[in-house]
Amino acid sequence: MTNLVACDLDGTLLDKQNRIMAGTKDVIQAFHHAGGSFMIATGRLDHDIVYVENQLGIAGEFRISQNGAVIKDKENRILLKKEIHSDVAQRLMRDLKEWDVRIEVSDINHRYFPSPRKEGEVAEFIDSSIIEPDLEQKVGVQIQPIIFLIFGDVGIFAEIKQSLSKKYDGYVDFIATSPHTLEILPHGVSKGTALEKTMEKLKANSKQVVAIGDSENDLSLFDVAGYSFAMEHAPEAVKQKATVVKTSVKTCMEEILEQLKSK
Repeated sequence: MTNLVACDLDGTLLDKQNRIMAGTKDVIQAFHHAGGSFMIATGRLDHDIVYVENQLGIAGEFRISQNGAVIKDKENRILLKKEIHSDVAQRLMRDLKEWDVRIEVSDINHRYFPSPRKEGEVAEFIDSSIIEPDLEQKVGVQIQPIIFLIFGDVGIFAEIKQSLSKKYDGYVDFIATSPHTLEILPHGVSKGTALEKTMEKLKANSKQVVAIGDSENDLSLFDVAGYSFAMEHAPEAVKQKATVVKTSVKTCMEEILEQLKSK
């Protein structure tokens, strides 16, 4: 019996316009009222999860943000916070100058931009961004980073990973979160490891857990959950890893509710 659903936001619960598909709220609330826990796991900061939960009219037992580096419970207490070591962060900033890419950094509460983004490029619901022209000098000193977000393309990302992965092995991991974004996170951080931590707290086993996602950073969720849904627009590797491919979170939740009714 499914007790816990871990769901990605961008490209999964949210469409390209940051909207929740009509009817999705109703099925999620029905699952919640049936005793299930719907938990959001995203690369966004925590306050965007709270915003979406308010739109859904629910509050998950836990919230997984920044791709698993941060976990908070529904009372807003921090269960997990993993940061990149100050010295490593400073060296990364210097090394990344070799490539002509835009670098943004996030800590637990804010995203720091070296310069303003173009109009329409800030997709956060709650914009906690800070423009910091001296970002390189402040990272690892005044700003304790959780994630480096790099904008570019798959070719540049491959170069960065090939050049830096061995140098920073054991300190950070590199993961493509979209065709145009690469994230550098503390080593061992993932949505899946965060999900395992919440499962321990909830005393849930994998057979009780369903994961829903659409990208590479959701694969770790699929590894942990006993059942998984991939969105039909997901890359082929993601779809192959999932139990089932669906068109929307709404159809995923409808299937889960039908299974609950049949028990």
